[in-house]
Amino acid sequence: MCEREEEEERVARSWMMDFCFRSVCSSYTRSHRERFNHNIRLYEAMVDDECDLQEDQQMKRTICCFLSRIMDGKNLEVHYDPSDRVTPLMSAVKVWEFLSEAVDDPALYENVRHLLFIQSVCVCLEKGNAKLAEDALQWLEKEAALPEKLQRKLSTVVTKKDIYDQLLVSFSYSRLLDRINTFLDRFLEKHPSDFLQKSASKVVQARLERAERAEAEQDYLESKSPSRTAEVSTNNEANRVSEELSLRPKKKLFSTKTLQPWKPETAKKQLQLPRRTSILKVSRRSSKGLPKTGADIPKYKSKKKWTWEEDMNLKSGVRRYGEGKWTKILEEFQFEGRTSVMLKDRWRTMKKLGI
Repeated sequence: MCEREEEEERVARSWMMDFCFRSVCSSYTRSHRERFNHNIRLYEAMVDDECDLQEDQQMKRTICCFLSRIMDGKNLEVHYDPSDRVTPLMSAVKVWEFLSEAVDDPALYENVRHLLFIQSVCVCLEKGNAKLAEDALQWLEKEAALPEKLQRKLSTVVTKKDIYDQLLVSFSYSRLLDRINTFLDRFLEKHPSDFLQKSASKVVQARLERAERAEAEQDYLESKSPSRTAEVSTNNEANRVSEELSLRPKKKLFSTKTLQPWKPETAKKQLQLPRRTSILKVSRRSSKGLPKTGADIPKYKSKKKWTWEEDMNLKSGVRRYGEGKWTKILEEFQFEGRTSVMLKDRWRTMKKLGI
């Protein structure tokens, strides 16, 4: 592989790692645990395969390690360190020290650091594990340079086992999460890592616009359809027959090149017309016996446009029962004034449009 190709691969992998990092941050800020775990596994698999991470990618990897521990902060059964006595928040304290250069605001860095100290003890007390809270306090004194003043306050809280102490209420877990979100927002503003995300957004937007244009064109063609005009403008049975015959453009029943003038005798060989006439005659006979009430007199209405809700119901019906079960779908879902034939025709149109 030539040097240029290797460089192209490195750039592409960097974009993919940035996209995964952005996905991890997004699912974290939304508190979507299942999605976060999925994204963090993808990111971990990709980053751990890299032998020589660049400095910015090393920083992003450290941030993901920190977010994982915060996400599991209240789960004392999870351990990131060899010792079972080190909780996720205690482990997060050590990781946060590596991020000092990533935080532009020293006040924000110290604020998060103190909140981690306090909540490392507070979570143990909330879970009813006073012994673990004492161990956490001792660990913070030895491993994290816990300030002496804060150490005395936390020691008093642990002795009293008072989870409603003013210190714990003021420096709550929700405040810790809020401060971390502030850090993430500022970091992503400085390091967007969104090249692939923006590119994907443009592709999706283009697809939506194409689908909307196709639907608009279809609606326009339907509104200009001769069959629609005929249904609205006339109730004449002969005109309706003419329209039905004209809706077969793909198959030419008769040649358009007439060499001889049409004569009545030539129609005797064309069996299609008598067959249609017989169907219409049956319709007329059956209509003679109907009572002349407003509810029973057939009315011709303009073609009703398909709504978004009807399209969604049709898609749901096909997913549940499969194509061809139009009668079942019509019974189970809401379609006002529709028939199973209409459902079949609409589904064929939707597939052509790629909806």
